[in-house]
Amino acid sequence: AHGSLQELQRMITQATGRSAVLHYAFYGCHCGWGGRGQPKDATDRCCQRHDVCYDGLLQHGCNAKQQHYYYSWHGGSPACANGSWCAQLSCECDRSLALCLRQHLGTYRAALRFYPQFACR
Repeated sequence: AHGSLQELQRMITQATGRSAVLHYAFYGCHCGWGGRGQPKDATDRCCQRHDVCYDGLLQHGCNAKQQHYYYSWHGGSPACANGSWCAQLSCECDRSLALCLRQHLGTYRAALRFYPQFACR
């Protein structure tokens, strides 16, 4: 992983207390690469929103997947540091995802952890 993906993984792991790669990289229909069909649950909806957030930035010439940024931790939540508009907004997309995933830890379903993409409609 390079650019934002490294920060994203670290942020998710810090926010949820769970390994981002093991718990979220292949979860449901929208977490990890790509995404299609109906989200399977609230956690999957977090990832769908994150995809939409990244797509919105891409339309303005900002590739969030490769954008490096800095953040710190304040009161149990990530805080994005000042940087270029692309860096800050990439960070905000990731911050929203990390907090959303944490909010829905209670409904996380192990059965969706390695959900097959072909089953997404």
